[in-house]
Amino acid sequence: MKKYSLTLAACLIALAAVLAAPAMALDVFPDVALQGKISPEQRQYLGVPDGDIRLSDINADFVLVEVFSMYCPICQHDAPGVNDMFARTLASDQAGKVRFVGIGAGNTPFEVAFYRKKFDVQFPLFEDPDYTAHKAVGNVGTPAYYLVDLRDRKRAVLVFHEGEIKDKEAFLKNMLELAGK
Repeated sequence: MKKYSLTLAACLIALAAVLAAPAMALDVFPDVALQGKISPEQRQYLGVPDGDIRLSDINADFVLVEVFSMYCPICQHDAPGVNDMFARTLASDQAGKVRFVGIGAGNTPFEVAFYRKKFDVQFPLFEDPDYTAHKAVGNVGTPAYYLVDLRDRKRAVLVFHEGEIKDKEAFLKNMLELAGK
């Protein structure tokens, strides 16, 4: 009986771990609506016309999606490093292939604008006040980063990272190498 109980407990723990898995387990990033106003320059950067935007509308081979929150201390701490990765991507030979976007989980237009201004974020940030996009990616912790392959409209998740990016240099190098393939 004791052996049966231990086996059952191990199975339940494994099942809980699988059910709690974030969007990386999905393999395909959901085609979420990107809500909010962005500048004409940001629309041009994303290659999208006026009007509503979905992730699949972005005219690039790859997109780095950052799921953040204005209230997240790790997001605030990481913002300068993410800004640096954005600038270095723009200066790289992969600049035409990779786009960056941020989705503010639970954040209103005011909160996203505050975050954009306070941390001088130059890439497009979108609000998600009702957590629709956040739920679609599995209610991940913030920050969470996804490198999504948009070629052939696949939306395959190539890289998933949840939490602080401790080695931004290695993360950026890996992202640019994947974009170069």
